Amino acid sequence: MKAIVLQTLDGTQHIGFILCAIPPGDIEGDCMFSIVPDNAQLLEDPEIVQLLERRDQGESQIELSEDSRSLLIRSRRLDNMFVQFETDGVGHWGYIRSGQRVAIGQATTITSQH
Repeated sequence: MKAIVLQTLDGTQHIGFILCAIPPGDIEGDCMFSIVPDNAQLLEDPEIVQLLERRDQGESQIELSEDSRSLLIRSRRLDNMFVQFETDGVGHWGYIRSGQRVAIGQATTITSQH
């Protein structure tokens, strides 16, 4: 998994990407955020503002589950973030708040073609 596309919860608007750097065979690495929403009004949404804050802090730590179906993105100052995929590669992203996963949008994977 090289990149994850982030969309709104209804899947109609593009928000940006999570660019992943996880060494082959490992489950931990780093990621960066590229936030380029289709709709400028999304930049006022508090959930998107948090993505912009993540982008501004630079690299974040990322951990891939053993089954490669979920990611945990840790942050010192912000809510931890998750991305959870179904077997078809489509899933949801959101934040972990008070121990609960709160879905904010849809997520799909982009894999590299060799």
